[in-house]
Amino acid sequence: RGCVAASMAGANGTPEFFLGLVPRWCMDKMFVDGNPLRPVSLEALIEPTCIKLVASKAVGYTMFAASAGVKVPQIMRFVSSGSVMGISSAYVHLELTSTIFSCCYNTLMGYPISTWGEMLNICVQNAIILILYFHFSPGGLGLGALGAIAFHVATAYVLLNDMLPDLQLPRVACEPMLGSLPSACDVLPGRQLMAVMPTLIILASRAPQIALNFVQGHTGQLSLITSALFFLGGIARLFTTLTEVDDPILLAGVIVGLLLNATLVMQLVIFRNATDDYTREQRAQRSKKKK
Repeated sequence: RGCVAASMAGANGTPEFFLGLVPRWCMDKMFVDGNPLRPVSLEALIEPTCIKLVASKAVGYTMFAASAGVKVPQIMRFVSSGSVMGISSAYVHLELTSTIFSCCYNTLMGYPISTWGEMLNICVQNAIILILYFHFSPGGLGLGALGAIAFHVATAYVLLNDMLPDLQLPRVACEPMLGSLPSACDVLPGRQLMAVMPTLIILASRAPQIALNFVQGHTGQLSLITSALFFLGGIARLFTTLTEVDDPILLAGVIVGLLLNATLVMQLVIFRNATDDYTREQRAQRSKKKK
């Protein structure tokens, strides 16, 4: 947490950076009058706290750039196969909802874009996947699709305007939990609820897909490349969150997402042969229908 506390400046907690990577306090510590051409000493240049924060910034911006195409393999798999078979509807809807909550929360909290920027790119790609899901589903882009899109747009509007109401469990529901959870009956502010929701949504979206994979014995049109990139990105995001953001709720969400993505990658590897057989069978059936 030393990096977080030492780098904070300003009311919104955002540090002032040189070239977007090095906080000004590090520049003053490493260089005479903050001049990059006049280092104080070799020891000052390799100050651990500054090195860790700069590395976190570099990783964060790299993730931001790389995430622009993280779901492209999944999108191309849908397009090339012309099918969304094996993909859970809950997975598609909740993935988009989760990224909307995450983007809005981080925006309202004023956290550095390097700690969550990839969510913005992924949110756009999730929206594309939602449209493709409806396009390749039996109902097509009808009223149901338009209603779903309108719901997600309305969700983003409510969250960005900080209109999410506070939450308090009814006494009959929270009182039995007071022994193990003293704060069970406390009011949960809307902003904190916004922070918790992505974690709950991730569980709700990944769990049905993971369960579906185990039941059907294959992973359908899920992309190993996309899932592996999410897993590796989760490891990197864990590092940047620990380094730059002092937010236990956000950290818990990162850890949960990392574990769930690890499970999906494991399934994609274990069921790889069964998935290849399923894909060939689906293509053969479509070829027969065309004939």
